[in-house]
Amino acid sequence: MKKFLTLSTTSTLLALASAQNVTVPTTCTGNFTAGTDEVLFTVPYTYDQVISIIGNYQNLTWSGSPAGSVKLNGTDNTVGTARTYPLDGLTVIETILNYSKPASPGPYEEVHNTALLNLGTYEFFIPYDGTTVTEYCGGKASQFNFTAHFCSTNVTAAGALLHEVHLTDAETVGKFLGGKNFTSCAALGGGNAPPASSSTLSATSTTSAAGGSTGMSSATTAASSAATSASSSSASVASGLAPTHTAYAGLGAGAMAVVGAVLML
Repeated sequence: MKKFLTLSTTSTLLALASAQNVTVPTTCTGNFTAGTDEVLFTVPYTYDQVISIIGNYQNLTWSGSPAGSVKLNGTDNTVGTARTYPLDGLTVIETILNYSKPASPGPYEEVHNTALLNLGTYEFFIPYDGTTVTEYCGGKASQFNFTAHFCSTNVTAAGALLHEVHLTDAETVGKFLGGKNFTSCAALGGGNAPPASSSTLSATSTTSAAGGSTGMSSATTAASSAATSASSSSASVASGLAPTHTAYAGLGAGAMAVVGAVLML
């Protein structure tokens, strides 16, 4: 997902072994508050093209991790399998909760959780981190939906970080496929766009926070059931235009700036 820092082989193997015993809570308790972040992003490439980049749980090159750096404790693309990889000096452990990769027209769905991460000034874990890809413009384009329901000691900081990471990931997939920006379905000759509620959204983020000990009884709660937004940050662009972020490798300049600002809090 972000900038890669090398860990020793021993450390990586120990982390992989420990992944077998990691339990990610489905309820935010104590100092942890529930939050939700959603990113929608459209790329002018077909479903099959996008899946050729992202459709392998062990391959995170499109998210900044070098080929071969992600280790699995089970079978690829299988519910219950955890992947472990080094990230900015941390060890990330993510376990598949749901996985579906049908042929075109899809949709593709991958849901995992993320074990506790300590960024120094705050901590967070993610009971639900879902990615879906659906056909758009009659199959001429594809739309990403990244939705994360998370628990953090600083919801604002964690939401901003997750938003930047997911947005950069989607942009990177587009760059891998040729770097074209989505402008409209008409420009692609791909028929009508979906209903107006989503046709003008290329990248949006909503971070919701709920006070107290908020339960997430099911880690696979549908994205549409997110809590009412108490605060939001937006990177939406009218008419489906892709935002003008320029960082693609690793965390990217924008996300690194977010991390830097957070560490100074």
